[in-house]
Amino acid sequence: MTPLLRQQRRPQHSRQSSLGWPPRPARCAAAIALAAIGGCSAAVGPARLPPKFHDAVSVATVRHRPTQRQQVLAAFAGYSAALHAADLSGDAARAGRLLQPYLAAARIPGVVQTERGIWAKGERFYGQAVLHVLSVRIDGHHAFVHDCDDTSAMGLQNVATGLPVPGTAGIPDDNVVTRLDLLRGRWVVAFQLIEDVPCRA
Repeated sequence: MTPLLRQQRRPQHSRQSSLGWPPRPARCAAAIALAAIGGCSAAVGPARLPPKFHDAVSVATVRHRPTQRQQVLAAFAGYSAALHAADLSGDAARAGRLLQPYLAAARIPGVVQTERGIWAKGERFYGQAVLHVLSVRIDGHHAFVHDCDDTSAMGLQNVATGLPVPGTAGIPDDNVVTRLDLLRGRWVVAFQLIEDVPCRA
């Protein structure tokens, strides 16, 4: 996660992150609950099997099709990378474009506004979070990713002096739950909840 988000995650109790939008995006949440519903049918008469070639292709396709869990984790990772790139961009329009594929549209303006405030103070981000996903839970069109991240090597620094900004350094056990929503076939971060309780990766 980025310093911007981490910095706003030092509450005395559990809360949503406040980058102008309700929580920050993605990183883990409790065990995945996937229910597979299958159907059975009785065959009447002889069945004609497809050629072996097509059979092999269909099996390969199924094996390489991402599971829901993989799609959620890919969206989570994409959001984290996009947020980091947005942090470093120094440009509001570019930051918004970078976040657009991964963050709920209503949340983007608030995040960009917060970024602009930091840049205006002559500060920039350094370092990057080490993500540790603990669990993923999928409930219909919502997914929850619970992660325990090491953000101790992250923070803000003064552009002119290169010195760290006091009070902005991360922590080694940042406890975060991210909710992603399935919108028009793709997962996007809706909000994040930061727990003021140390976690263990």
